[in-house]
Amino acid sequence: MKKFVLLFTCMLIAISVFAQTNFQELTLAKALGKAKMENKYVFVDCYTSWCGPCKMMTANVLPLKEVGEYMNETFVCVKFDMEKGEGRDIQQKYKVSSYPTFLVLNVDGSLLHAVVGASATGEEFVARVKEAFDDNSAGKLAVEYEKGNRDRDFLMTYIKALVKACDVEKAHKISEDVLASLSDDEKCTEPYWFIYENLDLSPIGSNNMMYLLQHVDQFRQGVGVEKVDSVVGNLFAIQLENILRGRNRTVTLEDVEVAGKMLESYHLEGHDYLNDYIALIKAVKTENTDDVIKLYKKVFPKMDAGKIAYLYFTPITTLKGKWSVKQKKALSALTKKIAGNVTSIPIQSSLMGFANITLPKL
Repeated sequence: MKKFVLLFTCMLIAISVFAQTNFQELTLAKALGKAKMENKYVFVDCYTSWCGPCKMMTANVLPLKEVGEYMNETFVCVKFDMEKGEGRDIQQKYKVSSYPTFLVLNVDGSLLHAVVGASATGEEFVARVKEAFDDNSAGKLAVEYEKGNRDRDFLMTYIKALVKACDVEKAHKISEDVLASLSDDEKCTEPYWFIYENLDLSPIGSNNMMYLLQHVDQFRQGVGVEKVDSVVGNLFAIQLENILRGRNRTVTLEDVEVAGKMLESYHLEGHDYLNDYIALIKAVKTENTDDVIKLYKKVFPKMDAGKIAYLYFTPITTLKGKWSVKQKKALSALTKKIAGNVTSIPIQSSLMGFANITLPKL
């Protein structure tokens, strides 16, 4: 009887292990060779030791039966730490920059698809992996591109697939070729808006972004006011928030004045908070502590907790030695009030610590 129970237990363990995703300890070259022999693809889990979502996927999603059954049937699965050994070479070759990233490779090592970020469920993850075999996957579209297909609609589909697969460098190159073939009127229309609204394809300071800022009214006519104002407003928000965070310390008061006039010229709908950012930066630059407090009372009580976490502290600490005792008490009371309205425990704790420990020393 004991022998039967032991045998049955071993069978259950074997079935459980087989059901989960089977990651093999192979070099990438050997994994590609094995995949070729078995008529499969290669699946690469790109992780780091410090990545929380990577650990979540390893513990909660990849071991699921529905995930393992599909993965083991379709792929030779391997995993590499992107900061160690062969993982470093893989990270550079496939330009992995976010974690987790899951690569789907052809047997020749070419990238067919990339899944970036964690998935909440096994069903969601499998669906995202299966996108590798869609007709509009980056890998399949690459074949058409290499054959010489330069139809504009095809190229836009290919660009979107490349962005999805995190091949931003190639997507950017092709998008530049597309835009170079367009007239000014065509550039400002819906089919090509994707290029301008995507910060990977049109990063801040790029020719694309400058073109958008110089042709806002034309884009509004061709794409719609709400879409265009949202992107332009986001550009200003990124720049102004970086100043508030202390990431751009070379900005002068004159620069801020120019940014304010430029912002005003666009008449953005629903972006009044950007004017408050401008005013707050000016107040900090001129060391007008009374105005800083007034603007803090206006801006931060209605701000998202995530933004509070990285925008709240630097402007205050920048003015160390400029605060009166009365002002520090006012800031402390405001900080505690905001902390009381925040649901995130870590952010709440940071605010309370700032009010009770840091502020009195300023």
